[in-house]
Amino acid sequence: MKKVSFALTVLLLIMALSGCAVEEAEPEREEPVLQVVTTIYPLADFVKQLGGNRVEVSNLLPAGSSPHTYEPTVEQARLVDRADLFVYVGAGLDNWAVNMTEAAGTEIVTLDLSKQVNLIGSVGYYDLDSNDLEQDNHHENHDHDACDHDHGPEDPHFWLDPLVVRDSICPALHGELVGLDPGSETYFKRRLEQYQQELTVLHEELEAATAGFSRDSFIAFHSAWQYFAGRYGLEELAVIAQFPGQEPSAGWVAELVELIREEDIGAILTEPQFSPELAERIAEESGTKVKVVDPLGGEGVPGRETYLELMRFNLSIFRAAME
Repeated sequence: MKKVSFALTVLLLIMALSGCAVEEAEPEREEPVLQVVTTIYPLADFVKQLGGNRVEVSNLLPAGSSPHTYEPTVEQARLVDRADLFVYVGAGLDNWAVNMTEAAGTEIVTLDLSKQVNLIGSVGYYDLDSNDLEQDNHHENHDHDACDHDHGPEDPHFWLDPLVVRDSICPALHGELVGLDPGSETYFKRRLEQYQQELTVLHEELEAATAGFSRDSFIAFHSAWQYFAGRYGLEELAVIAQFPGQEPSAGWVAELVELIREEDIGAILTEPQFSPELAERIAEESGTKVKVVDPLGGEGVPGRETYLELMRFNLSIFRAAME
């Protein structure tokens, strides 16, 4: 009888200690404290990773859509109006977000992440040594509607550099979450440090893999991969279309075909948010191939439902393109 009582006492003690450990690591709450809305899915994932059960995150851009041309719904505008925090990329990528914040209530806190990083210039399809192309494509064919949906001379795709995410984006998000829910500061700090460690592991993995590529230059559909390329010793040599949705001139396509042959480009990188037809035609004429990378991922997209998964997916595509 004494043996049974002793065993029961030990078991109850273990259960009590385990329960305390779980509670200390991540205290449960019946419902999230903060309502956060983001424009693109990687930002939503960052907030989830940093906010844990203290936040409920809603993302506006559907999987497969382009932030360059998206138009939010009335219901999404109401969602933003009810949010505690609205996070967007900025630098012209999601201009529609700015319009939504201007129409939202005065209580909403907004975070323009482009203000947190050192932006670099965009690569244009007229950036090679061709004044005629610059004149023909940039000035004559570039209408005002295209401007409304396109980013400017600065490249806003900074989230594709994991160290920018680790050192700039995450601390900025962390600061906003703590400001809105100071009682959870310790909890948020622990999650920030854990996620930064995971981003460091991702960076080291990408760095080791890209160092073994046999090629270091690529052609992209539009200028989205400069931050990634710059971090890992690659070069986004040129893009097919600087302004998404705008057809490049026949003259530029011919120069691009010649460039691909001269530089022995292994693949043209296109994205699921854009039609692949033009890239496929250029690839056929130049004797290269098309590979699909994804800067956004999305909920329900297999293998791309978190930022870490998304970047490892893109690494596998870059590896195949740079063979």
